[in-house]
Amino acid sequence: MKMMNDMMKMNGDLNDMGMKMSLNQMDMNVVMYPEITGDATKKADHSKHEGMDMDNDANRYNANALGDIKTLNYAMLQSPYNTSLPNDAPVKELKFTLTGNMNRYVWSMDNKILSETDKIPVKKGEILRITIYNNSMMRHPMHLHGFDFRVINGKGEKSPLKNVLDIMPMETDTIEFLANEEGDWFFHCHILYHMMAGMNRVFEVGDYNNPYLPDKAKAYKELQRESNMPHFMAQNDFATNGNDGEAMLMNARYQLGTEWRLGYNDMHGYEVETHLGRYIGKMQWFMPFVGFDYRYRKMGEDEHEKNIFGQTNKKDTRRAFSLGFMYTLPMLVNFQAEVYHDGIVRLQLMREDIPISKRLRGGFMVNTDLEYMGELRYIINKNIGIRTHYDSDMGFGVGLALTY
Repeated sequence: MKMMNDMMKMNGDLNDMGMKMSLNQMDMNVVMYPEITGDATKKADHSKHEGMDMDNDANRYNANALGDIKTLNYAMLQSPYNTSLPNDAPVKELKFTLTGNMNRYVWSMDNKILSETDKIPVKKGEILRITIYNNSMMRHPMHLHGFDFRVINGKGEKSPLKNVLDIMPMETDTIEFLANEEGDWFFHCHILYHMMAGMNRVFEVGDYNNPYLPDKAKAYKELQRESNMPHFMAQNDFATNGNDGEAMLMNARYQLGTEWRLGYNDMHGYEVETHLGRYIGKMQWFMPFVGFDYRYRKMGEDEHEKNIFGQTNKKDTRRAFSLGFMYTLPMLVNFQAEVYHDGIVRLQLMREDIPISKRLRGGFMVNTDLEYMGELRYIINKNIGIRTHYDSDMGFGVGLALTY
């Protein structure tokens, strides 16, 4: 993945490095995983490429140019008959960028899921020409209901007909079809969870009334609702030094989350933090939130905690509302800034799920309240793990971590 990481700009967009990818002509296994597949230039017979600068050669990731085995792609396809569309038909052009957030399983088109868009009106008899750019790090087989579309691949009047086009990362492809059948036609990624997450659109051709759907508006709202269903996750560590966990309810834009740290005695106390936030921007790196913090810890009579700003929390029991934001930094480190209603400020850095090996994960947290935490977790299966951590408040602990 090193090369793919180098192809991502700081704003999250992908940089094709001038390769102008299309129609699966690029060997994406070599582009994405050269550390696994090996450098394509090393596999090639260099006698065929004498005098060429392979580092700057446009064919350096083209499996067919470098090897003896032919890899089929869309550019090779040709219809056995003429697939040309009527020359006198009006043309409606659309452009879509395939977008998404791989960490939150949100998939969209032009940074909008289906529940955030209306149907796209198309006049019966129009030619709909669609240009699609994949600005994500996953492939998306885009499927159209109701029509076969022409794949524009340089074959002219014998352009092939398909109803699914697999679009690789950083590819730009163009399709077109004659909208001669009235109805509402679904256009979506054929990977099921991408479709359910919202990577789809509906083309409304003509003014067709389906007798099985007497209320078209209500039916469309039901379809939209499916693309933004809330989902729940929770995890808890039953450790020797306390209970440590979190639960979240979220959809494509909003997140309601609660974290808890429950000690086994008054000195360790307990703490519950709740935040309701909304993710902003196409990459969803920024989330402003409102929050509530409740904590109890039995401290000595003259014992008070101070943060690095010199602010003091003088109460054993604390109930405070807050405003703040979370921002995802490079290396997926979360930076959180929070101001409580009593004026106390807290800044925090945190990263969870750092991959160390196939089954071992790490994590850390440090904040301006002089709190810190480090953890290691061994994954037994998707729901069970063994976790060890050191917490500045509760000390060292080992426990069983459950995830849902």
